[in-house]
Amino acid sequence: MSAIVFLDTETTGLDPDDHIWEIAAIRREADGSEHEFHWFLHHDLRKVEHLPEWFRADHDARWDAAAAQDPLTVCEHMADEVFTDRPHVVGAVPNFDTERLARILRRFDLREGWHYHLIDIETYVAGYLRGKYGVAPQLPWDSSLLSLAVGVEPPEDRHTAMGDVRWIMRTWDAVHR
Repeated sequence: MSAIVFLDTETTGLDPDDHIWEIAAIRREADGSEHEFHWFLHHDLRKVEHLPEWFRADHDARWDAAAAQDPLTVCEHMADEVFTDRPHVVGAVPNFDTERLARILRRFDLREGWHYHLIDIETYVAGYLRGKYGVAPQLPWDSSLLSLAVGVEPPEDRHTAMGDVRWIMRTWDAVHR
């Protein structure tokens, strides 16, 4: 069994050229041991001005310039510690995160070390519910309702990178009980 990395990023918007300003990951090894990672990244603060009010307020409240690191340093840590041995990435729309991370990694000639089969927790839960109860949740899916359907309360710190990572992990674990 390979390692699993539960992953989430917070960005300055939804466009492919928007910047990542927060990354969180929990790497779970095949033996069950876990390692947490959390970083703030330096980014163009002007890009935050275009965020919807709630997201801009969250950024402004949590952004810690003193703790922020340059993207190269973070990418080196990710390549060396998070994405070694091609772990599977589990996230909420994980391609959103991996596409943006891949762009940064490539800029520094670092390898995209995750397995190419990404696991979307919402799709995963919807399939689980369909298989267990014979009913597929209606589209568009609501991630809060999906997690509640497997007994996981959405967190109060939702839309923070680590809050979402822990939520994704709890939801994964609920399906695997």
